[in-house]
Amino acid sequence: MIVEWLFEPFQYMFMTRALVGTSLVAVLSAVIGTFIVLKGLAFIGDAIAHTSFSGIAVALLLGINLYIGSMIFALITAVGVTFLNRSAKIRNDTALAILFTGAFAFGVILMTTMPNFAGDLSALLLGSVLGIRLLELYWIAGAVIVIGALMILAFQQLVFVSFDPVGAEAAGLPVVGLQMLLMIMVGISVVVSLQAVGVILVMALLITPAATASLFTKRLSHMMMLAGVFGLLATWFGLLISYHVGAPPGATVVLVATLEFAIGMFVSKLKTSIWVTRHSTQRSHGGN
Repeated sequence: MIVEWLFEPFQYMFMTRALVGTSLVAVLSAVIGTFIVLKGLAFIGDAIAHTSFSGIAVALLLGINLYIGSMIFALITAVGVTFLNRSAKIRNDTALAILFTGAFAFGVILMTTMPNFAGDLSALLLGSVLGIRLLELYWIAGAVIVIGALMILAFQQLVFVSFDPVGAEAAGLPVVGLQMLLMIMVGISVVVSLQAVGVILVMALLITPAATASLFTKRLSHMMMLAGVFGLLATWFGLLISYHVGAPPGATVVLVATLEFAIGMFVSKLKTSIWVTRHSTQRSHGGN
């Protein structure tokens, strides 16, 4: 019965593609999302996702590949944030707000000129998990490979620059270049996932699993692996539940990820409470 419940949905090709696609997005998001959560840049993924609307709108108007249009605007945002932060001495969140609101407004204006404005906007926000195509899987898999390779090559430098930019600059590392590389990787991750799963699910998988992992470990490599596990569990169980109860798959995955975080908070608080109680007992016995 349990085996049938677990495997029945994946006899359908659209469910298999949905599982593979969301799993790849979960792995990609775990790597990038860990940096975002630890640096307090949760707003950046949302900003890049929304500025990509302008790129998608331009691509639709020009009749070119949507990935190309959204990627150009995402990279402009990523580079623009780094430039404003370094050159104009504007904080990251302020720079993001400026670029995000301006580019999103431009995208909305462009999309209102299209006949199916409401439908396009809804699809981009909510995604179409069950409509993931083979081409989109190739794009996401390609991004996983590229970003995975970049992380292997530049992991230590990215960690150094992310958490001690002054020290990294003193050590002779190309701080601006590495910060820009990290922003570009965030942009690539968001864009390749956006077409398949929408803004809401991209943001949930970028932030929530990494935040849940941070409750249990502060070591970056361990946090990435744990975030990947939480992300994969959320996508797998979210798709299974949505299939069996007839709920929207994207929203169900987000809900499962949020539930994981709530359980993680409870377990973390419980562990802390047990440790404090045990420590207090030991001290009281020691005093006696």
